[in-house]
Parts: sequence; C-alpha cells; structure tokens
Amino acid sequence: MLRWCLSTVRVLGGVDGVQRIRLLSSASAHVQECFSRSTGTQYPSLITSGDGQEPGPSNSTRAISALQEILTSPAVVPDPSRRPTPNTIRSFYISAKARGQLSQLDSGMLSALIGLFGSLSVDPSTRCVYTSSLLPYVKDGPVTRDYWAFVKEVVSFKHQRGMALAHSDRYWMMRAELGSLSPSKYGQPDTHTFNRSLFRARQQYLHFSRHVFDPNVHVPFLTALLSGTDPLHKQWAVDAMSSILLTHPFLHTKVLEVLWGIVHDTDTTLLGPILSAISIRVTRFPSPYGDTPGASISVPVDATTFTSALSVFPLSIPSPSPDVKAITELLHEAFSSNTPLVHRRNNLLLCSLLYSCNGNAIPISSLDFSLDGGASMWKTLFALAILEEVTRAAGPVLLHDRAFRGRIQEMIRSLHESWLHLMSNESHHLLISRAVTTSLFRLSGAVADLKLFAACLESSTNFGLWTGDSSDTVEGPQLTAMAAMHLAALVQVRGCRAELVMKTLSSHSIDVQYQSVVVSAAVKDLIHRDVELARTLYNIAVGSGCDINVDTAYVLARTLPALHAVQFLKDERFSREQVGGLLSSIARCLKEIKHQHYDIDLFDDIGISLRKFYATSPPPVHFRGHLQLLLADLCTRGSGFQATAIIANVIKFHPTFFQFSFLLRLVRLFLHRKQFRCALRMQKHLIDARGGCAVNPRRMVTSRLGRRLVTNIFVPGRKSHTLFRGGCCWAAGTLFKSAMSSGPVYNRVLRGLIYARRAHAAKVAFSRVASEVDTKTRTILGNTLLHGVLVCPVPRNGRRVRKLLGLLDNLVRCQQFAPDRITVNIILKALIAWRTAFDHQRLRALFDHMIRGGYPAGTYSPSHPPFSTPPLRTSGTLALSKLPPYISFGKHLKPMLKMFIKGFYLRNDVEAARTVVEILKTEQQKATEQREWRSAARLRGWMKAENTSRRDDTTHVHNDRS
Repeated sequence: MLRWCLSTVRVLGGVDGVQRIRLLSSASAHVQECFSRSTGTQYPSLITSGDGQEPGPSNSTRAISALQEILTSPAVVPDPSRRPTPNTIRSFYISAKARGQLSQLDSGMLSALIGLFGSLSVDPSTRCVYTSSLLPYVKDGPVTRDYWAFVKEVVSFKHQRGMALAHSDRYWMMRAELGSLSPSKYGQPDTHTFNRSLFRARQQYLHFSRHVFDPNVHVPFLTALLSGTDPLHKQWAVDAMSSILLTHPFLHTKVLEVLWGIVHDTDTTLLGPILSAISIRVTRFPSPYGDTPGASISVPVDATTFTSALSVFPLSIPSPSPDVKAITELLHEAFSSNTPLVHRRNNLLLCSLLYSCNGNAIPISSLDFSLDGGASMWKTLFALAILEEVTRAAGPVLLHDRAFRGRIQEMIRSLHESWLHLMSNESHHLLISRAVTTSLFRLSGAVADLKLFAACLESSTNFGLWTGDSSDTVEGPQLTAMAAMHLAALVQVRGCRAELVMKTLSSHSIDVQYQSVVVSAAVKDLIHRDVELARTLYNIAVGSGCDINVDTAYVLARTLPALHAVQFLKDERFSREQVGGLLSSIARCLKEIKHQHYDIDLFDDIGISLRKFYATSPPPVHFRGHLQLLLADLCTRGSGFQATAIIANVIKFHPTFFQFSFLLRLVRLFLHRKQFRCALRMQKHLIDARGGCAVNPRRMVTSRLGRRLVTNIFVPGRKSHTLFRGGCCWAAGTLFKSAMSSGPVYNRVLRGLIYARRAHAAKVAFSRVASEVDTKTRTILGNTLLHGVLVCPVPRNGRRVRKLLGLLDNLVRCQQFAPDRITVNIILKALIAWRTAFDHQRLRALFDHMIRGGYPAGTYSPSHPPFSTPPLRTSGTLALSKLPPYISFGKHLKPMLKMFIKGFYLRNDVEAARTVVEILKTEQQKATEQREWRSAARLRGWMKAENTSRRDDTTHVHNDRS
C-alpha cells in the first residue's frame, strides 16, 4: 500500500520533468498490468494484439478505455476471477487524470463512479435507491475501508466541469460528509469540523430530500443531527422531519423510530413545526396516494391494532369505510389545529411510549396515564395498548408477582372507569368501543380479575356492543375478536371446564364454523400468556367438534413441550414445512432436557412420524442437525430399529445426507446399549451408502464394532446370538472381504475378550472361525489365544504351564493349529516365569537347547553352545526341527533373547545374562548390515521384486546365510 501511494504521488507531481516522464511510463506499465489482470476476456476490444492482429488502444488510452468499459454496466456479469477490484478502478481514474483524459467521461459515467465507490463505503446489508448497480461487477470483499475522499474528489471534478449534480451525487456527497463525523484513528473530530461537515451535509440533503421517499436515505442524516449537542442541529432535525411528514405518503418504521426519539427529547416549543405538519397531514392534506400498499389499513379489533393504525399518521383519505372514518376522527380530535400544542405533544408522547414498550421492558413506575384533557379517548386507547404490551411481555410471571399484578390491576380499573365515564357523557364510534372492550377483556384475564371481567361483560351488554352483523367485513372481525377475548378471559378467571366453554360458545352463536373461529382466536391469544391453558382449551374444542385453524394449531404445537407437541404430528392438515418445523422444535426441546425421563410411547410416535415423513422424499439439508438429534434420542431411548429404518429411507434418496462421524457415533451408541443387531444393520447401511469410501473409514467402523462387541459376548444369563450365530461367521468380518482381510478383525476380537477376562468366550469364538480362515490366520489367532493364558494373573507357575500345554495340544488336535516360532516364544515365556522349577542351571540348559535347535547365537554354533550344557530330552512341545526354518530377528530371535536376559538377571546369574547380551548385540549388528545391503541391492536392481515380496515387513535373518 505504501509503495502504491508513493508511486501515485510521483505520477501526479514529480520533482523534475525527467523524473515525471519516467514515472509516467512506469505508471502506464502498472495500469497495463492491472488492466490485463482485471479485464482479461471480458473486454476483448481493449486487449492489445502483439502478433500483427487488429490492434487495440495504445498504452496512453488503455486506462480511460478500461474505465469507460467498467462504468457502462456490461450486460453479462463477469467471472469472479475477472472482476476488477476497487483499487484497480481507482488506478484507472488516477492514470487517466494524470494524462488529462477525464474529459472523455460524461456525466452519467461520473455519477456511476461516485455511486460505485459510495456503495462500497457503506454497510452492504443497507441498500437504498441510490445503491450502485455496478456492485456485482466488482470483486466482492468485506468493507475494510471507505472511499469518501475519492468520492469527494470525483464530485468536485464533476462540479468544476460545469456538470449538474444528480440527486444520487448529492446523496453520496452527503454520506461522505457524514462519514467524516465518525471516530477515526485520530479520535473524535473537533466541534468546528463537526459543525462544518453537518452544514455541508445539510446543504446536499436539502436538494434531494423532497424527491425521494426511501427511509435509508433520510435516516442517516437525521441520526447524525440528533447525535450532536448543538440546539441548532436539533432544529435542523425538526425541520427535516416536518418536511418528511408533509411529503411522504407512508411513514416507514425507521422514520417513525427517529420521530419518537425527537418527540421524547424535545420540548413543546421546538416541536411546533412537527405538530403543525402532523395537523396538516391528518386533517387538511389531500392524499393522492390512497391506493398505495403502505396506506392500506386492516380492520382494527383491539386497542393495539387501533393504535398501530393511528401511529403511522395516515393521510386524510375520503372513504365510506367505518374503520377509516373512526381513525380519521380520532386523528382530527388529537392533532387538529384547535387542540393546544401541549395536548398534541402529550398525544405524541403516548405514541413514543408505546413504541418503547414494543419488544422492550420498561419499568411500571414510568407508566402514568392522566386521563384529563380534550383527547381522552386517544389516551385511553394508547394506555390500554401499552398495558397489553406490558402484560404480554411479562407472561405467566405477572400472576406470581403480586405487587406488579396489583399495580397493573389498579391501572386497568382506572382506565375502565374513565371509559365508562366517556361513554356516558358523549357518544363514540361503535368500532372504538368494541376495540376498548376487547382489550379490557384481555387485560382482565391477564391479571385474573373476576370483578373487572364481570364489569366489562355488563358494560358491553348495556351498550349493545354484541349486536351486529358477523358477516360484515368490518363488524365481523371485531365481534369475533371480542368473543374470543371474552372466552380467553373466562377460562383464565373461572377455569377451563368443558361445559363452561361450550355454554359460552353457544351464547355467542350456534354456528359450529363461527365457534371454531372464536376458539382459534382465543387459543392463539392464550399461547403467549398460558400455553398449558391454551392446550386445555384446544383439546376441549377439538373434542367438541370444533375445527381449530391449522396455523393456530401449528403455533401451539411449536410452543408446547415435547411430550405434548408429539401428539400434533398426527395432524394430517400440517404441510411438510410445518411438520419439519415441529420436528425441529421437538428436537431442540429434547436436547435442552435430555436427562428427563419420558414415556417410551413418545419416542415411538416420533419414530413413526419420521419414518412416514421421509418414506417418499428426503429431508431438506438445513434439517440435518435437528434430524440427527432426534435419531440420537431415538437410539438412546431404545428405538434403535426405528432409527435404522429412518436412516435407510433417507440414504435411499440422499446417500451422503448424514455426516460420517454421526453414523459412527450411532454405531458406538448401539454397542454401548448392547443393541448389536442394530449396530450390524447400521454398519451395513453405512457401507451401502458410502460404497466408495476408503478402507480406513471401513476399518474404523469394524474396529469400533469389534472392540465393543468383545465385552458383551457370553454374558451370564444371555444367549450367544450376537457375534457368532449358528456357526456362521461374524457379519462385521464378512462385509469387507473384498476390501480387507478378516484376520485382524478376529484377532482384535480375541484380544478384547482375553483382556476382558473372558477366556471361555475367546475359545468358543476361535472354534467358530477357525474353519473360515486360512492356515496363517489360524496360527495368529491361536497364538493370541495361547498368549491369553500368560496374561491372566491366575493360575501361576506349574499350573499355568500345564494349562498352556493342554490348550496347545487341544488346538493342534481339534482346530488344525500349526505352531510357529512365536508359539515357541510363548511357551518359553511361561517356562522362564516358573522360577522354582527352572533355576539358573536349567535355564542355561534351556538356552543351549534353543541354540542347538537352529537359533543364531553370534560366535557360537549348535555344535558349540554358549554354556556347554548336556542336551535336553524333549518331546513334541519344544521339538524345533518341525518348525519352519525361517527365523526373523525382530519377531523371533530378539524377543527370545530379551526373555532369557531378564530371566538370568532375576536368578542373579549375571555372567549368563552378559553372555546373552553379547549374542544380542552381535545378531543385531548382522541384521542391520543385512538390511542395509538389501536396501542398496533394491536400489541398484540386484534384487528382484518377487524375491522380496514373500518377506514380512520387519527385518529377516536367516541362520544359513552369511
């Protein structure tokens, strides 16, 4: 970056003429390199031909040509590797400026350049009408810096050329000025710089503010004004908001948020322009935007929906609709020019307080509703809406906090008395009265106030609020909402009993369809307050034949605990997306309370639903985590066969849907819970799904399966049906015959059984697989079984030797076991450990016997053994002449010599031990030399591959070779 800045400074202003010319040529070369890297095949007309073909532009015009090509928005989005970076585009501009070629850029190109670098300097998630359309043509990357200085430079150049600045140019110039207000590495800007930047930003804002209605255009400027401490800046913010109120047909939520901030922190005198603008907007301002989507207002059914319609300050729309007429009358009453400014500001403060309640917890002490003044109905509606938000946020905690409940109850009763006073003194619109009654029913149920509920029911009957046409598009929703809140409050204050619920529904209407709509609305409202009460009401309604709305049932199911949510899986009205969402909720719930005990029927229902759900189509990829949680829970709770069936259905459509680590974890879980058939079936599904996987993952599956199985074979009181059944070979070993030998698998199983002290199980396992393997594998497995006798702590000494020799004789006679020299080492180990029968003299004789049997001994030979003891008279056990002549130093000789060394030291025969140590050193040196000679022979081609293919991986020593 420093090198690039230095070259740029030299290009724009060199010290002398010669240096300037030389650096201009180097800059041209740099631009040529950037151009070839950024454009490539996207702009073939600008590529210079070097082999006599049609020439492109020269080096002097290459930068301006590339810049023009980029700023004209190509029809096809280039490949990401071919897109230019912002620094490359800026290099083109600087190079063209150094050559005086910027005059070739017209006004549209300069505006496109300004918009591009302005859009690159802001958060990419925040888009507005002025966001550049060239962003897809520039290489993506995180916003690590801003280009406001470059934006100012291009705007200044365009202004100097006498070109008119477009609205987008002024907007990005305003953002550039606001960008200088943010803290930098040099700290906060001083007051003079701050005020000067805001002044210049306001000059640009005033040129385009009345011509664009995008909130993302206005909110940054208003937020910057409110961040200052100068009263003049707040006055500018008030003027800007007044202009927005007079020009915008629909007030966006972001604009309203700024408006509430201004109202909350500004006194009545300074708020005069905003209050006047609202009065003009809601009383005398004609609305040519009555058909816009933002201006459409749904029928308000309670205080919350009424205040939501009032808070956006809809324009005055002549309409015969009674709900629009009621809203217009309330706005006129609250904000007409005849209303004092103080009262209008109080009405705005109620709007601000309601906005603060939405999603935010406010202290109850800050709620003070004085119901005096000319706009008391406005205050009543907003006070009820605020209390509804407070009680909804409190939830069931409201009934347990007696002080909080008492304060809310007192305020609700005060509002009810004030509303009764208003209704007795003057007539109000029937729609407003129904909305107030609906909210009072909801609040009386929230605080469980039986007296307030009875008073609301009596007043609603006396004022004739229940009479109306339920089929009307305006009265119908209000009557339904009022009946639903009446039912919800009734079950909250008197309990949810079936006869009470049905009697109340019958009093409203005998139409079952209308009753279903009322109950659905009541359940939907109770879900956020008391979900158990909502579930009880739902069950009563369904049992009585009412058809609850499917969306309400889905919301209730997502809110209930897993134990009750599972029952909704049988609802056939749910779509696949809703069933998937419900399964996700159940999975999260089970994960949070996974240690809690549930009935087995719960997981049976989950398994049946999952198996039926994914029998015809695979689950979405984003549901993988939740599905794996459910399957793991099914396996943990004993529904292993259902889990494997579900996995088989999913793998049938999507073989790689599940993670390989998850499937291995399921195998391990099945083995841990001794569900061996499920483990084998899971392993088969895993191999079928990952047929092309490498040998290592397969070996991993088999290894883990074998390690766990060996600890669960032949448990007392359990039949041996898991590993070897009916004389058949173990499935885990036969599944991979084409990929790997089953010998290591069986050997691992036998070792596991032996170390688990299950010798009898190991013998039976060996007897069942001995006929299925070759001679070499049978020898390996037999040696493992023989070595298991030495691993066990008992028996010892003579009894251990007799047991070992008896087992060896049985293996030879019954299992066609062929001993090898490892078998001899196992027998020697047992004999050497028997110290009372084999003292140092007999041990010397035993060592000489091994040397006479053909084992190499350094400078000694079979005719001249190291200790010159008389020959032993042995029968078949240590008859070394029947063994294969090949002796491996690493596998056969070295372990034997180490055993004798240890045995001699334990018997205090140091001289014999040193003799054996010398033999070991000599033979090890010979083995090293022979290994080096063979390596050199292979490199020189003296030793053929077939001569070495029969050898083991370890070092081999032949006693008959020099």
